[in-house]
Amino acid sequence: MSPAHAALTNAGLRRHRAVARRCAALAAEDIRWYTRYLILTPVLWLGGVLTLAGLALTVRLAWRRWPQGGVVAVIALAWISIGLFQALASLANGMLAGDMALGVRNALGMPVIGWLSAGLAIAAGYGCRLADPRVARATAVLGGWILLFGAIAAVARLAGLPWLILETPVSLALPELDVARFYGTAQFFLMEDTLGEVVTRLILFFPWATGLGLGGAAIVLVSLRVRDVGWRLVGAAGGLVGVVFSWSRAALIAVVAALAVQAFLKLPALGRAALTGLAMIALFGAMAGGFDPVETVIGAQQSVSDARAGSSLARELIYEKSWEGFLESPIIGQGWIGPSVHHIHNLPIGSHSTVYGLLYTGGLPTFLAFAAALLLTTLTVAVRLVSARTPRKARADLRTALGLCVLLAVFSPFESLFSLTLPCLFLFTWIGGALREASP
Repeated sequence: MSPAHAALTNAGLRRHRAVARRCAALAAEDIRWYTRYLILTPVLWLGGVLTLAGLALTVRLAWRRWPQGGVVAVIALAWISIGLFQALASLANGMLAGDMALGVRNALGMPVIGWLSAGLAIAAGYGCRLADPRVARATAVLGGWILLFGAIAAVARLAGLPWLILETPVSLALPELDVARFYGTAQFFLMEDTLGEVVTRLILFFPWATGLGLGGAAIVLVSLRVRDVGWRLVGAAGGLVGVVFSWSRAALIAVVAALAVQAFLKLPALGRAALTGLAMIALFGAMAGGFDPVETVIGAQQSVSDARAGSSLARELIYEKSWEGFLESPIIGQGWIGPSVHHIHNLPIGSHSTVYGLLYTGGLPTFLAFAAALLLTTLTVAVRLVSARTPRKARADLRTALGLCVLLAVFSPFESLFSLTLPCLFLFTWIGGALREASP
């Protein structure tokens, strides 16, 4: 090699290393911003700006680090497309109703912003590598905050308070806006009365109890990736407290299903094959003895419904009216959440289910966009998990991501996910981050 050529090569290497150091510094800065957001959750929550701060941070990180091509960019856009279809349905229904102001207002509401945030969070998680040990530990800290503030709520409840909801600067400044009061107040717990069934439900940093259930389940899964045993236990315990005391049946089923999937995937290939074979043999033997799996599933479902009969009855009313509304307008839906099905309790048509809700508010195209987004995300995570090119560390992150996809799949028939995406950003960012770690 000539001296001139060697000098050029060394200069190129120096420039390459300088760029690499700069990229590493920027990535570390992004992770610091994100972990601070998680750790400072109680401060932001008591200030009434937790949801707004999460949205602003997600937009900033996604803008700086948008995936450049590849399947992850398609996944992010798939989630964003749900919001776009919903916005079009709102505008179309506003036009048909002769009230474009109403259509525009709903096109700019949380049923649209929530889905956009999910796609942006996946993009930010991928671009900023947010399936990181520091992020896992910050998520465990969030579980610790649930333990602390859950204890405060328990003391208040034992003192006889029927609810504990604190006004924040945002809720005081914007008292007439429902979205400000919903996302801007600091709700510790409340006694919920659904068709005569009264239960005390923990809420904390999430807009309602089922949000805590989903968030708590996600905290459990992510906390298991923490290296420090102490923080791992704190995070998992806090997440479980959120799951149990949210009194969300979907959360209980989802966390058990996700942990079972993870445990199965951790087994070696021979162990998985043996366990599958034994399960099939046991099932065939039981069926030969008179066991009816279909009847057992129906019975289990009935037992879950009977556990909170009032809530189950309310959901049946909502789902029935939502389906009727979808049949009336299958292409563009009804545009937005409908009136309550009950004259006393607030049980809006199109709520309490992503499946029925999207069919009612956005029609078939919006629902199909959601089904495609969830299916594409889950399949991509699963394919990367079994790929021989995936590093060993990334497999553990992907197992967690697959568990998070299980949570979304279990929750989608029973809860409106658009209202939970911003409070549960760490769920979507981890999925994106895990896919980044598995990239060649």
